[in-house]
Amino acid sequence: MCNSELIGSSPKFLAVLDKVNTVASANCTVLIQGETGTGKEQVYRENLVLRDEVDRASIFEEMVGPSKPLKTVLARIDKVAPTDSTVLITGETGTGKELIARAVHKRSRRSGHAFVSVNCGALAPSLISSELFGHEKGAFTGAVQRRLGRFEMADGGTIFLDEVGELLPDTQAAILRVLQEREFERVGGERPTHVDVRVIAATNRDLEAAVAHGRFRADLFYRLNVFPIEVPPLRQRKDDILMLVEYFVQRYGNRTGKNIRIDRQEDTGPVAML
Repeated sequence: MCNSELIGSSPKFLAVLDKVNTVASANCTVLIQGETGTGKEQVYRENLVLRDEVDRASIFEEMVGPSKPLKTVLARIDKVAPTDSTVLITGETGTGKELIARAVHKRSRRSGHAFVSVNCGALAPSLISSELFGHEKGAFTGAVQRRLGRFEMADGGTIFLDEVGELLPDTQAAILRVLQEREFERVGGERPTHVDVRVIAATNRDLEAAVAHGRFRADLFYRLNVFPIEVPPLRQRKDDILMLVEYFVQRYGNRTGKNIRIDRQEDTGPVAML
């Protein structure tokens, strides 16, 4: 049980454990407050794990379809997931690259640990080092306490670096160090922090072209591109459309408590009927 290392019998402590168990099944963001050394970092990590367990049973839940391109992608997931290889997922925006990353994580030996997703393109350049690697108290104005970065949160599990092609050169060098040495330094820190984490990266950019133009480090590209998975767009998977329609109609019908039937008509295609 994930709470086995959190021991205590006081009413306040039991209330904390009750909140952990309650939020584990909810898709929500959690703010944990407390003094350094109270176990809040451990609770935060365990919450990440518990939230990820909610959807662990449905490994390929939203990746449905009979098309050959999709079957090729699923076969590559099955092949790489049991290993600890770094994976680079490429494809257009909206093709489901994070779904692929989660499927790899769920079928891996790290599935009992956290899956931490980071949208590199959404982080401000001035904050990205702190977000990824954390910072020490007093490292900069406003750093009133030590903060864990995403790599530390993912220790033992998987970190998903989405839009990795948007990273600036300094951050690229820091991530290369993590891949090579399995260590990094928090912002304002003086000693390295060691992590055991699997890296899965994704991009909609042509990284080989970015390397050729000097916008992306060649050594980092080769470290990330150990096992590439290319996700085809839906226009190349037309055989999957009908099954996707049936899946989403059933899914949202169940959510709304409505019985929706799919009527397959040759002239107009599938029609949803209440």
